This record gives sequence, C-alpha cells and structure tokens, in this order.
Amino acid sequence: MRDKGIDIIEREVLVETPGGTKGKRYIDLRGTNSKTGETESVQVGKQNKNGTPVSREVKALNDIGKSTQRRPTFTPYNNPFRSYKPL
Repeated sequence: MRDKGIDIIEREVLVETPGGTKGKRYIDLRGTNSKTGETESVQVGKQNKNGTPVSREVKALNDIGKSTQRRPTFTPYNNPFRSYKPL
C-alpha cells in the first residue's frame, strides 16, 4: 500500500451492510492516500485449494463491495503470496 502513496492505514474498519448477508462487516485493512483521498481496502481470510476465497469470505467481500461500491482485494492467510482479484 505504501508504494501507492497510501500513508494512513486503519484496521478493522466498520462498514454498515444493509440488505447484506450480515448487517455490518469489518474491512481488515483500509488505506488512504491523504493527498488524493483515494482508498484501498484489503480483506484477509482463508482460501480454497483452487485459490478462491472460502464461502464466508466471498459473502463478506460481496457485502462490503455492495455497500461501498468497491470490492476489497482479497489476500489469503493460508497462501500469503497469492492475491485473488476477480475479473
């Protein structure tokens, strides 16, 4: 994140998700570039053997994406060198 000019990093950021699987979710990391206001969100969780997020992470990504209009990047903790970015 820092290589993108992001200088403010917050953990466990509450996001209200009305109409989602749950009424609220927490983004694991949200970074903000204080000069441009641009943000980037990262959700960390477990992935399946095929490299996709497990069901509970997909639900969280969908809820957050629908609420914020921007789906977070998913980084698996059981394979930290591989990020999943849907097309």
